[in-house]
Amino acid sequence: MSELRNAVDPVRSTVSTATDHVVRAARTLSAGVGLAGWVLFWSRVVEAHYSQGDLVSAAFTTTVFVLPAIGALLWYVARSLDVDAIPTRVDVNAIGS
Repeated sequence: MSELRNAVDPVRSTVSTATDHVVRAARTLSAGVGLAGWVLFWSRVVEAHYSQGDLVSAAFTTTVFVLPAIGALLWYVARSLDVDAIPTRVDVNAIGS
């Protein structure tokens, strides 16, 4: 019985690891597709406002709905790739002298 248990544990570990990778990839893909769809939809709304000559609504929609979503998409991609875009601490000695 212990031989069977010893044979099953590595398989469980491998399946668990593979499942974690698939879930992480699916979550990243769904977030990216969702944000891209959001940006595409609101970009079309901006295009409709612009084509009608309503520049104030086009600028408002771009500022409120499109630019934050693009920023969120870039942040999420950078976070998922472990890119340190913003330094977490400032070296005070490098600033002075």
